[in-house]
Amino acid sequence: MKRTTVAAAIFVCAVLFLTFSPGGVASSEAAKYNWKLASVLPESHPVHKSLIVFADKVKEKTKGEAEIKVFPAGQLGQEKDYIEGLKIGSIEFTKVSSAPMGQFSKSLQVVSLPFIWRNSAHQHKALGGEIGRKLMADLDKNGFKGLAFLDAGFRNVTTRDKAIKVPDDLKGQKIRVMQSEPLIDAINAFGATAVPMGQSEVYVALQQKVIDGWENNEPTVIAFNMQEVAPYFSYTRHVSIPDILVMSKQVFDSAPPAIQKAVMEAALETIPVQQKIWADYEGEAVKQLTAKGMKFNEVSNLADFQNKAKPVYKKYEAAVGADLIQAVIDAGK
Repeated sequence: MKRTTVAAAIFVCAVLFLTFSPGGVASSEAAKYNWKLASVLPESHPVHKSLIVFADKVKEKTKGEAEIKVFPAGQLGQEKDYIEGLKIGSIEFTKVSSAPMGQFSKSLQVVSLPFIWRNSAHQHKALGGEIGRKLMADLDKNGFKGLAFLDAGFRNVTTRDKAIKVPDDLKGQKIRVMQSEPLIDAINAFGATAVPMGQSEVYVALQQKVIDGWENNEPTVIAFNMQEVAPYFSYTRHVSIPDILVMSKQVFDSAPPAIQKAVMEAALETIPVQQKIWADYEGEAVKQLTAKGMKFNEVSNLADFQNKAKPVYKKYEAAVGADLIQAVIDAGK
């Protein structure tokens, strides 16, 4: 039996166990729809708090007919498991990064291109408008029901042994990334070697010097205590890849129109709540990390990193579309 088949079987068994065991998911017996929402983030993470808000809103809007149980901290596997789970219907919802979803819906890769976002307001404008609707429609065509884009901040290089000031500082460095082709290409363009790896493996990989660093945002660094093994935080701000709340399309399509409407409304109302939670927590995360010994630094010249990343855009014009890339760049100007 192939390894992927075995992994999928184990994942489904774990989900069934948690769903039907006495200590598992079983929600109120009054609910007609008992759904699971999977996330790799721990309960302390600000994005997790917004998932609870979403679940509460769905229950309220369906008058208890639908209940969602949130499984944080990778209880149901890693993000690749969640995406597969959506396809086969073993989980109903997940919060994943848009990056791995780009493997299944090519236009979504545009949000992962290096330096495409000027700031959070630019991203909110684009994803809250026509561009965001197009990306969600493409996701639907590819078998997933996208519900909402969620803030995940700007990602920065965090290293074990030294601060990163110029691209040359990354030469010879192995940097962990998510499974995202644009992100891999960006890190490689800086001169490092991108190493795709699941989040649960990163801490030990840094501890054992399998990799030299990783890249992420401040709230996620502290949520996983990564400052203990990679204490240098360098503000490269190379990407800002939003999280995405996704539902199994087959589950969504099989639900009555009233339930579908409630889910969509709950997701829409969760967006501004999540954005505020994120914005409030970013500064607090920096304070906590500084107190724990993390060393923050600006890079010498961000334009040096931007120039290194420019060739990445040409590669994705065919898959993503040059017009879409330009539309994102121009959004909100």
